[in-house]
Amino acid sequence: MKRDILRNQKGFTLIELIAVLVILGLLAVVAVPKYIDLQDLAAEKSAEGVWGAAQSTASLSFAQGLLDPASNTPITDGASLLAEFQTTPEGGSSSGDTISATINGTTYTITVTTDEVEGTSRAVLTKSW
Repeated sequence: MKRDILRNQKGFTLIELIAVLVILGLLAVVAVPKYIDLQDLAAEKSAEGVWGAAQSTASLSFAQGLLDPASNTPITDGASLLAEFQTTPEGGSSSGDTISATINGTTYTITVTTDEVEGTSRAVLTKSW
C-alpha cells in the first residue's frame, strides 16, 4: 500500500526546477536595470516640475509687483524665490542665489542669475543638472 502511494506522487524534476530558476534569473537581469533607470527618470522629472514652478513663481511675483508694488517682495536670491513657493520641494534648500536638492545622488540646482527689478523685469533663472 505504501509503495502505491509513493508511486502515485507527482512532483517537479530537478531539470524543471533549474529551468524555472534560470528563467527567473533572466527576468531579474532585465527588470532590475529598468527599475533603476525609472528611479533616475522620476527624479529628473520631479526636478523639471520644480523648475517649471520656479519659472511660474518668478512670473507671478513680477506681475504682483506691477499690480501692487507695496505688497510685493521682489525675487533677488534663492531664499526669496523659495519663500514664494506654496510648498517647499522635498529636500529643497536655499543658499545664496540658489535652490538645490539632492535626489538619488544627483544634485539639482536652480540659480537666480538676474534679480527681479520691480516694474522693469522679472527674475531670470537658470538650472543645472
